[in-house]
Amino acid sequence: MNNKLLPEYIIEFEYSIDAKSYYQMLFSKAILDLNWNIGEINSNHIKATTTMSLSSWSEQIDITLLDNKAIVSSKCIGNQILDWGKNKENVELLIQKIEFLKTEINISSNNLETENSENFKEDNLKINSLKKEKSLKDFFTIFIPTKDYIFTPLLIIANILFFVIMAIDGTNIIEPQGEKLIFWGANVRELTINGEWWRLVSCMFIHIGILHLLMNLYALIFIGMLLEPLIGKNRFIVAYLITGFIASTASLYWNTFAISAGASGAIFGLFGVFLALLTTTHIEKSVKKPMLIYISIYIGINLINGLKEGIDAAAHLGGLVSGFVIGYVYYYGMLNKENRDLNYWILGIVSFLGVSTSFLVIESIPNPLKYYQFEEESTSTEEPGLKYFKLYETQMKDFEANEVMAMEMFTFQGNNKESYLYQIKDRSLYFWKENLEIVRKIEKYSLPKEILDHNKLVKKYVILRIKQNDMLYNTINLETERYKKDLIEVQQEIDNILFSLQ
Repeated sequence: MNNKLLPEYIIEFEYSIDAKSYYQMLFSKAILDLNWNIGEINSNHIKATTTMSLSSWSEQIDITLLDNKAIVSSKCIGNQILDWGKNKENVELLIQKIEFLKTEINISSNNLETENSENFKEDNLKINSLKKEKSLKDFFTIFIPTKDYIFTPLLIIANILFFVIMAIDGTNIIEPQGEKLIFWGANVRELTINGEWWRLVSCMFIHIGILHLLMNLYALIFIGMLLEPLIGKNRFIVAYLITGFIASTASLYWNTFAISAGASGAIFGLFGVFLALLTTTHIEKSVKKPMLIYISIYIGINLINGLKEGIDAAAHLGGLVSGFVIGYVYYYGMLNKENRDLNYWILGIVSFLGVSTSFLVIESIPNPLKYYQFEEESTSTEEPGLKYFKLYETQMKDFEANEVMAMEMFTFQGNNKESYLYQIKDRSLYFWKENLEIVRKIEKYSLPKEILDHNKLVKKYVILRIKQNDMLYNTINLETERYKKDLIEVQQEIDNILFSLQ
């Protein structure tokens, strides 16, 4: 993976023109003795990867053999943004192994290699003078847009800038107030699905505290440095926005009252794209295994962590799955990279399908507020779910009024059979059926489980009242005692439910 942004350590040293094949043999043997994995070897190039350990997610070793010199580099391919000297250590270890092998072989002055021990010391001096090493200053290059690395730094800056503006506005940087998050554009079901669609995008740039921001920025820097130069800036930004949009939709579909915010859904989408490409031939074989292990561990840990309360697992999973699919679509375009029209079509189709599918999913979410107008218009920053509670309270007032009308049957004093039958069928049954419609609507409301469980009991109560009315109507109309026992049992069930409801 030729990525100039990753930490790297490079040296070069000269040798006599006729010593190239000799050094190829030395480097190959040294790599095998160090238990590193050789990925590619030919007369001009050797590629290998170091083994994974507690201190490293593996580095790529690149050796280019020219006519009179060798260029040796070690580059991070894992999660390192700074290598903390690991790349330098790898190169020095390789050179020390070469020196040991030369001594072990005890080459004479008549062999292909003509250097003696004094000349080798001179080579060491040359190596030290020609070394190139990434320093702490290079860390700040991750914030600077370049030709193949444009949108990652811009997204980093945008997230930081958004957080700073929110902090200046008075948002707590450790535990932000819910109303502040909503004000700045967090994703909340009752607001988003009722016209504030922009929250599906704005929530990607809002973070719930500085720790949340730093964790997401670290992940964005890492995956951005790897993925944007690999797939290109246009594919990268489309993948970020579309997987983020889908992640926001998944969160909306799954969560009832949660305030959803953060770039993690889009970042998981980028990891999904990269994971898909790691299963193809687009990425070099020598780096595929360590990267696949690292990415899988990272995703696994975060998905498990997402099961904790307060973590938006739905957004993570939605971003990851959509990114994985997009990664394979991108791979088809990258196989035909010369066909620009095809690749633009792919970007357009990915964008269209991502957005349109998201809106179809959102339309399937029950939305009882869509056609309901409250007497007092609430603000966008009020507590999530408050409108549903207001609607629930309104509907329950209607329920209570209907119940009063339906129960008049038991105090009705009629003069004849027809008036009783009218009271049961056209009054009591009518209002109980109206209440049945109310509780069926409430079943679809975004309300806490306790209230929905309560509503199930109320529904059962209403159904029993309807059954009771039917039996009373038949008893009076047919003038029969057939339903006497059944009426007693139904009344007992009703009393039990009323006791539970109280």
